[in-house]
Amino acid sequence: MFKIIILIIALLIGGCTNQLQPPIEEKEVVAKHEPWPEGEKEYWIARYFFTMAADPRVQQIMLPRDAYEIVVCTVSKYEEEHSWDWFKMFLHDHQTIQPQIEQYVYDTTKACAVKQKAKTEAVKLLDAKESI
Repeated sequence: MFKIIILIIALLIGGCTNQLQPPIEEKEVVAKHEPWPEGEKEYWIARYFFTMAADPRVQQIMLPRDAYEIVVCTVSKYEEEHSWDWFKMFLHDHQTIQPQIEQYVYDTTKACAVKQKAKTEAVKLLDAKESI
């Protein structure tokens, strides 16, 4: 019993004398790269939108405008985060995509879809309030 009390006292004293370090702010590192060649972003938006809009599963769950906004968000994020050379190397006209790149595409598209869904729901809520 005495050993437990000594241990608790030691932990309390030791815990009280440790100085808390302020949290270190992490700075986001943004790679600087050249803008994509003119017209390429628009081409890939159109191509990706066509793929999504032609999918019957997508047609059942969202309007074409929502699909378009998701695509614009996704391709814009690709352009913001990666160079044109990276895009050509990993996504441009590839039949198969590496698993980690496939996950990146999924995560990016999903984040844009969640963002678009929130916008759509906010508009519906505003429309409902106005009609009251």
